[in-house]
Amino acid sequence: MTSTLAQVSWPIILLQQNSNDLLRLESRLDWFEQTELLGVLQGSFIIDYSGDSYLITEDIPPRLQRASTQLSLDKLRHAVQLYASQNGHCCTSKLTLNTIEQLFEIVEFIEQS
Repeated sequence: MTSTLAQVSWPIILLQQNSNDLLRLESRLDWFEQTELLGVLQGSFIIDYSGDSYLITEDIPPRLQRASTQLSLDKLRHAVQLYASQNGHCCTSKLTLNTIEQLFEIVEFIEQS
């Protein structure tokens, strides 16, 4: 079943395909303002605030498909560790992630530092 950005629980995190970048987006307005310059997002994932994972199947307009295999907290922790390391944070192997809420808090912290 195909979904749209209006159907996800905001905020969301964009996990870009072939990149260690994560992007926290607060609203659909943020989506349109901040993803315009990122290029092709098809094949990337969105994690919404309820913890659901969506595969981006079309860029314009954005179309999403609920991932058949949801991204685990372990996979998300690994993605956050890579993102933190890329942004100059050390000791990322000690980073723990026990809830989706922590994922959003950690990404926000990394973006602000």
